[in-house]
Formats: sequence, structure tokens, C-alpha cells
Amino acid sequence: MRQIFGIFTALVTAVLIIFMAQMLRDGLYPFPLDINHDDQIALSSWMSNLPNTAFIIVAISHGLAAFISGLISSLVSGQSRMAIGVITISIIFIAVMVYLFTYNFPVWFVVTDTVVTALLGFMGVVVGSARYVN
Repeated sequence: MRQIFGIFTALVTAVLIIFMAQMLRDGLYPFPLDINHDDQIALSSWMSNLPNTAFIIVAISHGLAAFISGLISSLVSGQSRMAIGVITISIIFIAVMVYLFTYNFPVWFVVTDTVVTALLGFMGVVVGSARYVN
């Protein structure tokens, strides 16, 4: 039961971190009202004109969410801390990959976000599972 609670708590925390960063990014760089979400050409044009800061905010949020989710799930689950942490960051990683390949993001951002999410997620699991429990 602790493992399920750890995964759930970690995923909720990760989603909240990502939503807060998305709100910050949307506040700094709002989506134009005249662009239709189904118009891929206009959407790609708008994304290509965004400054790098908009993408960096998203990459930081994905990395932070992966780190925190791996840490929380590893700390909360009593047994199999490493396995539970890897399951949790795998869920986050898959969600990030779906997000990255749904929209037409720049290649540098896709590569950077993938690496940051994977590395920080694994670091969170290692830090959380390093705690000694009797």
C-alpha cells in the first residue's frame, strides 16, 4: 500500500510542478488568441518565434518534476525503493515524451528536455533510495 501511495503522491506533486511552470510560461509568453490549435503551420510559426527562455522554463519544470517524483516515491515506499522510483519516473518520462512529440518543438529543446528529465529523475531515485531503512 505504501508503494501505491508513494507513486500517487509523487505523480500529483510532479503534475503540480509542471502546471505551475506552464502557468508561469503562459504568463510571460501568452498564447495568441487568433491562432487555432488545429492549425499546425500557425502553431509552428508561433513556436519558432518564442524566445529560448520559454523552452528553458518547460525543461526546468520537467527535470524538477522528475527529480521530485523520483525522490518522493523512493522515500515513501518502504520496500523496493529503487523499483518504485524507476516506475514513477518512467511514467513522468513517458508523459514528457508524448508532450514533446505532440507539438513541433525545436530539436535542441527536445534533446535537452529528454536528457534533463531522464538524468534528474534518476538522480531523484538514487537520492531517495539511498536512505537506510531497517
